[in-house]
Amino acid sequence: MVLYMSVSIKQLKAFVAVVEEKSFSMAAQRLNATQSGMSMLVQNLEISIGKKLINRIPGKLILTESGITFYKYSLDILKLMEKALIDVKNDTKELSGTFNCGLMPTFTRSALPVTLSNFLFEYPNVDIKVTEAYSGVLEEMVRSNKLEFAIVPSVKNPTGLNVNFVSSDINLLVTSKKSKLTHLKPINLSSLKDIKIILPGPDNSRRVAINQYFSTHNINISKKLEMDGMIGTLEMIASSDWCGILPAALCDLDLSGDARTLSPLISPTLITDYVIITSASKELSPAAKLFSNKICDKIKSISSKLNKLVNLTD
Repeated sequence: MVLYMSVSIKQLKAFVAVVEEKSFSMAAQRLNATQSGMSMLVQNLEISIGKKLINRIPGKLILTESGITFYKYSLDILKLMEKALIDVKNDTKELSGTFNCGLMPTFTRSALPVTLSNFLFEYPNVDIKVTEAYSGVLEEMVRSNKLEFAIVPSVKNPTGLNVNFVSSDINLLVTSKKSKLTHLKPINLSSLKDIKIILPGPDNSRRVAINQYFSTHNINISKKLEMDGMIGTLEMIASSDWCGILPAALCDLDLSGDARTLSPLISPTLITDYVIITSASKELSPAAKLFSNKICDKIKSISSKLNKLVNLTD
C-alpha cells in the first residue's frame, strides 16, 4: 500500500498559479507570496503525491504527464471548494456581495449603462467594480482571479480559463453624418476610393482582423491613423472625413444617424465573435453569475437587432 502525505489547498493554489503564470515569480506576485515560498509549496506537493509535476528548465517550465493530469483535477477541486463556500454563505433571501468584472469599451458605451443601472436598482446590496480594458489585459486579469469574468472577442491563451460563446456581431463602416453614404445601407468597402481610416494599434485583436480583411479583399487605403480609444475614435469620425470599422455592439447609440452614418460591410461581412471568460478554478458568485447573464443577454440583443435591421441575417 502507498501512503500519501496530506495535500493542502494552499499547495493546489500554488501549483495552479505556477502552471498558469508559467513562472514561480509571477505566481508569487499573483498570490502575494514569496518566490521561495511558492517553490517550496510545489516541491512539497510533488513529495506528497510522489510524482514530478513540473520540469524546471532554465527560462522555462514544462508540465510532466502527471502534471497535466493533476492540473486538471486541481482546477476541479478548487472550483468545487469555491462552490461549497458560496453555497454555504449565500443568503437566498436577498442577493448581496461584491464582485469585479471586465468589459471592453465596445460594451461599456452601449450594453453596460442600462444593464448596470437596472441591476443595481433591483439588487441595491450588490457592489460592482467594472474594469474597462482591451482583451489581452482582461484575459490576464481573469486568469489571475482579479476579475470574476470578462467579455472579449478572442482568447490568446485558454490555460486556466473557461471560455463560452456569447454572440456574433457584424462590423460597420462608421462615417460622419455629412458623408455621402446612406445610413444603414450595406456597402462593399472595395468600391470606395481615398479611404482615410482610423485603426486600433497593432497589438489590438481588432487590428489583426481588419488587416486580414483589407489584404484578402484588396481594399485600398489612402491614409491610416492609429487610435486605440473607442470614444475618441467615434468623436473624431463625427467631426471629420475620417472613418472607422467598428463593431455593431459599440454603435447601438448611433442607430438614429444623427451624429454618425453606419454602413454594414458586405462582400463579405466582417464578423466578430464574443466570448465570456471565467477562471477555471473559481465559481462565479451568485451576483456575478446573474449580472454576467444579463450583460450577455444585452449584448446578444444589440447584435441581433443590428443584424435584422440591415437584413444580413434571417
